[in-house]
Amino acid sequence: MHFVMIFLDGFGLGGDRDNPIMAAHTPYIDELLGGHYLWGQERRIESEQLILIPLDASLDVTGIPQSATGQTTLWTGVNGAKALGFHLNAYPNEKLAEIIKEKSIFKQLADQGKKVTFANTFTSHYDEMIASGKRRHTASTLSALAGGVPLRRIEDLLQGKGVYQDMTNEILRELEQEADIPLITSYEAGKNLGRLALDYDFTLYEFFQTDVRGHKQDWEKAVALIEQIDGFIGGFMSVVRHEDVTWLLTSDHGNIEDFRVKGHTQNPVPALGWSSKPLEWPQWERLEDVTPGIVRMILGTREL
Repeated sequence: MHFVMIFLDGFGLGGDRDNPIMAAHTPYIDELLGGHYLWGQERRIESEQLILIPLDASLDVTGIPQSATGQTTLWTGVNGAKALGFHLNAYPNEKLAEIIKEKSIFKQLADQGKKVTFANTFTSHYDEMIASGKRRHTASTLSALAGGVPLRRIEDLLQGKGVYQDMTNEILRELEQEADIPLITSYEAGKNLGRLALDYDFTLYEFFQTDVRGHKQDWEKAVALIEQIDGFIGGFMSVVRHEDVTWLLTSDHGNIEDFRVKGHTQNPVPALGWSSKPLEWPQWERLEDVTPGIVRMILGTREL
């Protein structure tokens, strides 16, 4: 099995109103789900090859869910908010970093001899920001490094062996104007992820523009972003549909799905999973269930 996690930061399950996800035209995702209306909080799909279930992102700690604790939990199986006693935003602190170093999903799988990779592309500018202390690694990057995963570079991206964090390279072209970086469609980016994933047992791709758009609350740009994600899924599926691939789309907390709230929400997040073969899916109910479930599937999948 090739397992792929597509992570959308700040992407919850909301209602029909004030929700750009519901307003967007998403034919590829709708084809999978059997209808556009299924993005609502109360909708569930549970079959041998497709699931859409809500995950509790609260971590049983009072307050609004945040990225550092939510992502640590998602990629380790350890409840980061309980470990700290509060929700922490942005970057992991020392305690969360230690949890990631010991329990990262990349490390757990690599220690069992599995091939793991982080699909996101990094730049020399990023390295400089880290070295100068102007920026810190996010939970995803710390998780990959904990598993001994080398970070992908622009050279990889130009060969179709990496995906930039915005999918289309638009932001990357602004940062690296001297490099001849092509502007691509999200559909082509999804195809690149699909082809890359066929070489690994576990692949993670992180997209955080959903959280950015949720905070900025620009309705038209948010709707366009959801449609971009749909194209990405379409391109990805065009490659993996007939391969031995299982994938999961999920998030760390809500945000973009409710424009009545400026910031993160307490909504559940989706566990949208698809497999080319019938599976017995894990009993995912909370963020802390995700990594243990994925590890069990990769190390010992039981097909029906």
